[in-house]
Amino acid sequence: MSDEPPTPASAPSLLPPEPTIPPPPRSLRTVPPPVTRTSQSLPPLPAVEPMLDAAQDAMERKDWDAALEAFKKALFLLAPEEKSARASIYASIGEVKLAQSKGKEAELNFEKALGELPTHSRSLVALVSLAISAGSWDRVVGLRRKMVDVAEDAETKAKELLSISEILEHKRGDLDGAILALEDARKLRPKHVTTLERLRALYAKANRWADVVEVLDKLVDLSDDPVLSGAYRFAQGDIMLGRLRDEPRGLAFLEMCLADHPAHEKALSALASVRQRREEWAELARTYAGLVEPLAARQMRDRVWDVCRKLAVLKRDKLLDGPGAIDAFLGAVEVRPDDVESRAALAELWVAKGDRAAAVRELERAAEHAPTRVQTYRRLFELHTRAQRVDRAWLAATCLEELGSADVDHELLLGQFRTDAPIRPTVPLDPTWWEDLDAPGADGIVARILRSVVRVAAEARVAELDAKGKLLTLPEDRKQAHTSTASLVRTFVWASKVLGIPLCDLYALDQVPLGIAAVQGRTPATALGPGALSGRSIQELAFLAGRHLTYYRRENYALVFFPTLPELTTLVVTAVGTELDDVPLPDSAARLREAIASGLDESEKAELASAVADLEARGGTMDLVAWIRSVELTAHRAGLLLCGDLRVALREVRREERRLADLGADDKRADLLAFTASDGLGRLRERLGVAAHASQAR
Repeated sequence: MSDEPPTPASAPSLLPPEPTIPPPPRSLRTVPPPVTRTSQSLPPLPAVEPMLDAAQDAMERKDWDAALEAFKKALFLLAPEEKSARASIYASIGEVKLAQSKGKEAELNFEKALGELPTHSRSLVALVSLAISAGSWDRVVGLRRKMVDVAEDAETKAKELLSISEILEHKRGDLDGAILALEDARKLRPKHVTTLERLRALYAKANRWADVVEVLDKLVDLSDDPVLSGAYRFAQGDIMLGRLRDEPRGLAFLEMCLADHPAHEKALSALASVRQRREEWAELARTYAGLVEPLAARQMRDRVWDVCRKLAVLKRDKLLDGPGAIDAFLGAVEVRPDDVESRAALAELWVAKGDRAAAVRELERAAEHAPTRVQTYRRLFELHTRAQRVDRAWLAATCLEELGSADVDHELLLGQFRTDAPIRPTVPLDPTWWEDLDAPGADGIVARILRSVVRVAAEARVAELDAKGKLLTLPEDRKQAHTSTASLVRTFVWASKVLGIPLCDLYALDQVPLGIAAVQGRTPATALGPGALSGRSIQELAFLAGRHLTYYRRENYALVFFPTLPELTTLVVTAVGTELDDVPLPDSAARLREAIASGLDESEKAELASAVADLEARGGTMDLVAWIRSVELTAHRAGLLLCGDLRVALREVRREERRLADLGADDKRADLLAFTASDGLGRLRERLGVAAHASQAR
C-alpha cells in the first residue's frame, strides 16, 4: 500500500481572505435626538446627524481633514452611554486615518471603537486586515476568534473558523490548533464537504489515521457520485492496509469500493494482492465473479475480459474447479474472440473433461484468429492422431510444414499421404457444401440479391459496352473445345464438374494479363494465356482452375461485370431500390434500374423480393467490402480443395501477381492456413471421398 497520506479531493486556499472594510454609514440610526440644555440660560446643543452628514459629504470629496473635524464634533456631542454610536464614529475616524495612510492612528481608533463596543464588527474586520498586512498572525487569530463570538449565524462562524485553521496551519505551524478550529467548524456545519476535506487532510498530516477513516465515512454518506464514493472507500482501504495494518477491515473497504466503482483498477489490484498473499482463493473468486455483470453493464469490454481471464485462471489453478474455469474462459473469448491463449486454455480444459471434439473446435477457432500460431497446429495434430483422424492430422502437419515447425512425426505422416496429383473425388460438390468453403465476410442475403439480378445486369453491361464500341470479341479459331486434350482445358472441365459450376467458354490467346482472365461478353468466357498453359504441374493447374471458376458461381459472376466497389455498390443498391421506393439512386443508375425492373423473370423477382425483405429485417446493413474479400478468399479455398495440398496452393499464391480486394499474399496465406486446419475442409474431403485413411499409407 502507499506510504503517502491520502490527498484531499479539493483544498482551500492557503491564506484566508482579507476582511473587506465597508464604507462608513451615511447616517447613524442609533444616534439619539438632539440634546437640550436643562438651563434656560444656555442654548440647546446642535444635532449630531447633520454633522455626520457633513462628515460623509467630506469623505466623498476626499476632504479628510473636514471629515475628521465633523466626526470629532459628532463624537463630542454623544453621551458616554451611547456605546454603539460612539463605536461607529471611532470606526469612521479609523477609516479616515487609513485613507490618510496613518495606519497606527487608524488602529488606535478601531481599538477605541472596540473599547466602546467589544462586538463592533466593522472595527474587528478593519483590525484583522491591518494585522494581516503587518503579518501579526497571533493577533489575526485572536481578532478572528472575536469575530466568531460576535457572528450571529453558524455559517459565518464556520467560515471564520476555517480561516483561523488555515492561519494556524500555514502561518503558525500549529497543527493541533488548526485541527481544533476545524473540528469546531464541523460542529457548526457537519455536512460541509470542504470542512470535512480540510479536516481529512489535517488528520492525515497529523498521522491520525483512524480519524481520517471516520471523516471519509461521512464523505461517503454525503456523496451521490459512485465514482467519488469508490475513491473515498479506496482511501479507507489504503489506510487500513498500509497505515493501521488492519487487513480484514482494509479488505472490507476495498470490497465496498468495488461495489460503488467496479472499474477501480487500484482497488482490485490491492485486494487481489492481499487475498493472494493470504491464499483466500474462494473470496477472490467471488470478487471477480461479482464484477463481471456490473462491468458488462457499463460496456467495459476490456475490463470484463481481464476479470474473466483472472477468474478462469484462479478457478483452474487454485480452486481446481474445471467447469467454473471453462465458464470463465468462455466469457473471456465471448468478449474478445481473438484471445487465442484463452481458447488454447479452454481446449486443454475440454480435453481434461473428456470432450476432445470441443477441444478441437476451440483450437480451430484459435487458428482462425491467429493463423500462424504453431502451438495450435501441434495440439490439433496430437488430438487428431490420438483419435485416429488421419486426414485431419495430415492437414495439421501441412500447416506445421508451411510454418517451418514440422518435426519427425509430422514429416513421417506427410510423406505417407502426400501425392503429386489433385484430389480424386467420388462425388461432385453439392451446392449446399459451399458453406464449408465460404470465407469470413460471406453474406447470404447479398449473394441472393446478386443471384437474382446478375443475368439482367450482365446483359445491360454488355449492351452498354457494345454501344460504346468497347465489347471484346474473341476469335472463334482460338476457342478451345471442351474435349481438348490440353492439360489446362482438361483441368477446367474436371474442376467444373467437381465444383458443380457450369463450364465457361475457354480461349487460348497469345497475351492475357496475369495468365487467366474472365471476359465481359455475351456468354461466360475465359481467356487463357501462355503463362497458364505451360510450366504448371497438374496440381497447380487444379488450383488455378478452382480459384478461377469460383467467380463463375451465379452470385459471384456479378464481379466479372462490376469488379470495383463503387460499381458493385451501384448494382446492389439499384437492385434493392427496385423493391423499395425510398432508396435514393444516382442518375447514372436509371438505365440499370429500368433493365432490372423490366427484365427479371418471375423466379428472379421472387428471389429478389425475399432477399430485400430479409435485408430490411436485419436493419438494411451490408458490408460489400467484406463480401468482395470473402469471394476472393473463397476462390483460393476452392483451389486448395482441388489441388489437395497446402504447399502447392501457397506456391501459387506467392507466384501470382494479381491483387484483388486489397488482399496481399500474406492475407491469403493466413486464410489458407486456418482453412486447412478447419472442420470445414476436413468435412469436405470426407464428403468428396478424398480424405486420407490409414489403409492408404505408402
